[in-house]
Amino acid sequence: MKIFVTGATGFVGSKLTEKLLEKGHHVYALVRSERKKKALLDKIPQSLMKRFNIVFGSLSDSSLNLDEDKVKELTEDKIDIVYHSAAYLSFDDRERETSFNINVEGTRNILDFAGTIGAKKFFHVSTAYTLGMKEYAKETLHDTNGAFVNSYEESKCHAEHLVYSYRDRLDVSIFRPSIIIGDSKTGEAETTFALYGMLRSFQLFKKRMERKIGEQSKRYTFLCDENTPSNFVPVDYVVNVLSTGADEAEKGEIYHITNSYELSNGAIFSIIKNALKLDNVVLKPKDYLPQLTAEELRWNEPLSVFQTYLSKNVAFDDSNTKAMLERVGEKPVYVNEELLTHMVMSYCHGAPVKA
Repeated sequence: MKIFVTGATGFVGSKLTEKLLEKGHHVYALVRSERKKKALLDKIPQSLMKRFNIVFGSLSDSSLNLDEDKVKELTEDKIDIVYHSAAYLSFDDRERETSFNINVEGTRNILDFAGTIGAKKFFHVSTAYTLGMKEYAKETLHDTNGAFVNSYEESKCHAEHLVYSYRDRLDVSIFRPSIIIGDSKTGEAETTFALYGMLRSFQLFKKRMERKIGEQSKRYTFLCDENTPSNFVPVDYVVNVLSTGADEAEKGEIYHITNSYELSNGAIFSIIKNALKLDNVVLKPKDYLPQLTAEELRWNEPLSVFQTYLSKNVAFDDSNTKAMLERVGEKPVYVNEELLTHMVMSYCHGAPVKA
């Protein structure tokens, strides 16, 4: 197949691009700059380059800022699928306008472009958290008028509805990953978000405490509900589901890429403590009454953006995804204590942090 990918230089998009090439597809990667082109080329094995094409452009208009000759060339190449994985990820509601501009209007532009070049299918990479403040998510569209944790979730929910409105013009499918972590085999993670923001914060905290005489024996509080589960999915599993969709995804369906074996925050934190040897840190719920020290406040503050996710119990129905994987003899992922320990230890061993 001939496949067009947006967000190809990102954490998921770069892995997806390589996976599609490995499966024998021809991939056209939308790239915004020479710098991003170089970074992406460094990740693609030379043996796959003959089926790989860089397309310079952006999502700022419905032509992707491509000239007429390039649009004509892509039309004549007969693109089978457009994977739209580009997004603006920010939980800061001061960036609401940017989130909606990129995540909604950018999606509108790539949808129109897909129609212009005659692409057959459009696969939208969304997020499992378009459910907003609800605690159970089916593989269906969620109400755009509901309550959301942040403007990122809200913008992605609006984008899903936009994608679905094009279903009479394109074969659309929507994929919703939960919290994406690194590679399940190598532990590699080209991201500082979610789990890795937490790891980085803990690593920096430990380095600072090691420099202060007597601080190692003190106990420090991290605000997090230890009984609440977090839904982690390895990036290689996400990419496997997305690439399987090229042949197996059904028109109009939504696929949750989630983990049925959820670990509690307490179990996750125990793995992190063991990996970093942080024996003097304890978990307390976010409504913990005793006042935190100035040092604790400084430590907790960078992670406050994740507090809602660390305190919210959400269940995801992934029946569509499991059925699709079953058709090709694949199994869903189970991120248990053993696997996450391997991933965290591998990441920490290979990712030193400078304080």
